[in-house]
Amino acid sequence: RGLMQVTDHIFSIPAEQAFYTGPQSPNVFLVRDGDEAALIDSGFGDESSVKARLDFLAEHEGVRVKYIVLTHHHFDHSSGAAQLREATGGAVALHPREEELLRDWQSKAPQDIEVPKEMKELAEKVETFRKQAAEADPTIKMNDGDEFAVGDLTLRVVHTPGHTLGSVCIHIPQERALFTGDTALGLGTVAISPPPHGDMALYLESLERLKTLDSALMLPGHGQEVHDVPAKLQELIDHRLAREEQIVGLIDKGKRTEKAMLSAIYPELDKRMLPAAQRQIEAHLAKLESEARVAHAGDEWTLV
Repeated sequence: RGLMQVTDHIFSIPAEQAFYTGPQSPNVFLVRDGDEAALIDSGFGDESSVKARLDFLAEHEGVRVKYIVLTHHHFDHSSGAAQLREATGGAVALHPREEELLRDWQSKAPQDIEVPKEMKELAEKVETFRKQAAEADPTIKMNDGDEFAVGDLTLRVVHTPGHTLGSVCIHIPQERALFTGDTALGLGTVAISPPPHGDMALYLESLERLKTLDSALMLPGHGQEVHDVPAKLQELIDHRLAREEQIVGLIDKGKRTEKAMLSAIYPELDKRMLPAAQRQIEAHLAKLESEARVAHAGDEWTLV
């Protein structure tokens, strides 16, 4: 994918590593104005990923990384942060809701990446990445509305709970640029877990809020940049609402267990992805239940 200069002030710094390659590999962005810069997310903590970021910075002589802004705690976005912090002196920023999850690397909080138990080598790598992420040491607890100055650019924090409860996006008004982390991807849709790890109702509110920002360029955590930002955000909203109505329809037709819904909605899904798919259904049901549209007794759901 090569290095991309996206605008005069924004660069994408790709890195290929054996664990997770192709269009789904995490994006890391550098925002630069004059001799000041910020990294948006850190990517993975493996040697080749970190080296790619540092090699790029070395080519930009005189650039001082002031901030390493993490959109959320998942290790594909955060496990490189400690090494980049040590190398650049940049301060790591994270929403307070994410910090405990980041440090508690042994927790069973669902991650984006499903690792089948039989894949021992992958499981060991995941554990390494989680440990690396726990070392990020975020000294800046960023909240909604906080601003970071990079030269004359303003990086404004937009709290967008949903994918995780402390997910943030970064809006740069001068560039009309919106960095969305995993809240809005450049391809496909993102996993939303049910509470307490995620929240579908909050996720849809977050997407609606992003539509109100003046953005002509969306820079997602995975996939290519997007130029029609309102249309992409609306597409993501419509997809979730259509899935919600599909679930309501299935309950109405007598498919009342999550297992029955799973096989109806995802009949040919790779079995390794089934746990993630089930969490999507659980997240939708939690939203519908909070709105008093459905109720459950045991493992059976009914319409209210």
